[in-house]
Amino acid sequence: MRVTSERPHDDTRLRSGTVNHAGERVGGHVGEIEGGKPVDPERQADFARAVEDSQARRQQGGTLRERVERLAQPSPSDPSLYGNERSIELLQHVTEVVLPGMDVSPEIADLAAQLINEEVTQRLEWAARRAEAEEYEP
Repeated sequence: MRVTSERPHDDTRLRSGTVNHAGERVGGHVGEIEGGKPVDPERQADFARAVEDSQARRQQGGTLRERVERLAQPSPSDPSLYGNERSIELLQHVTEVVLPGMDVSPEIADLAAQLINEEVTQRLEWAARRAEAEEYEP
């Protein structure tokens, strides 16, 4: 299906200036508005600077979503990623959120939860022993 218009298509009005109600071209040059009044050079410079800044940001980091995702991801050099507390949090997350959502039999889910809970218990005991040993070191 083709859509047509009764009026002639004039794409030059989209390129520069404006057309008044009588169909006459008004303005037409960058820096002019209706009636031929010049735009404030300071406002024009601010607008040009804003456009340049926007283009520079787009070239640097991709879309806003990509930049936010990059900022939300921890850097691999962050030592807290490898800490005992973080690993316990992850194991608990698997037990509480991931396992119930998996399509496995209840017996397998229970077995996996028991195994993970044993691992958490061992890690907590290890952390307690380590803290105890650090107290006695000079």
